[in-house]
Amino acid sequence: MIKLHSLSYGPFLRAALARAEKNIYISTYVTVLNPKKKNDLVNILFIILKQRLLSGVDIRFLVDHPRIHKPNYHATQFLIRRLKEWKFPFWMAPLNTTCHAKIVLIDDQLVFVGSHNLAKSSFQNPLELSLSLSDSPTCRSVKNWFEEKFQSPGFRYFPPDHYNIPDIYP
Repeated sequence: MIKLHSLSYGPFLRAALARAEKNIYISTYVTVLNPKKKNDLVNILFIILKQRLLSGVDIRFLVDHPRIHKPNYHATQFLIRRLKEWKFPFWMAPLNTTCHAKIVLIDDQLVFVGSHNLAKSSFQNPLELSLSLSDSPTCRSVKNWFEEKFQSPGFRYFPPDHYNIPDIYP
């Protein structure tokens, strides 16, 4: 089944993440997160992700390699700090590439793919468009795509570990 999402993307993603039981794989280019804004949808999504992680769901992120000249530099630095702090495993794209894919795979049964970043501005923009798909061949293909990246020596792996995180940003 295929569904189109524009303004419905955020609420639909939120509900799907809350139901996850097995795994959640996320590839993101820009994530704008402010943990102090409790009603911000991106913050709510991360609260759900933390809850799912604590319940044993395998959660993994692919993130872009932060480069000072890129428009997503500060947002990515902030995301990486939070992923380390919250003990989410993540893989960073090789320096000479851009991880621009916006994909979420949930329980190997539901895929979101499209133009939505994990940002309030994307969730509120009627010109963003993403699809949710639940057919098995597509889900398998997307899972294979993620697994290739997770196993690639070009992607740097950051395990859920205890990191020395400075008190000062980033």
